[in-house]
Amino acid sequence: MADDVGSTYGPDPLASLTATTDLLILSSTRGTFRIPRNAVTKLSRGKMYPWFFKGLRLHHAAPGCPANLQFQPLSGHWREVQVQLKALGYPVG
Repeated sequence: MADDVGSTYGPDPLASLTATTDLLILSSTRGTFRIPRNAVTKLSRGKMYPWFFKGLRLHHAAPGCPANLQFQPLSGHWREVQVQLKALGYPVG
């Protein structure tokens, strides 16, 4: 998980992404961020930093959350997570 300040990274899960049809919860050593679905504007490929485009970027308008939130699954591809979130009704792009 990465935010505007730093990132978590390692062989053990240092972050988790929980999704429901109404809410995304991104929990990590950097904090816990709750983003309502209606605040999510787009889910796309992550930026180059910190994982060279291997993460999922959460574009949102949730007050109190860092503007730049990214999540990288330990196993699998970020697109697999994006497909699952699209099935829950989240916008992808």
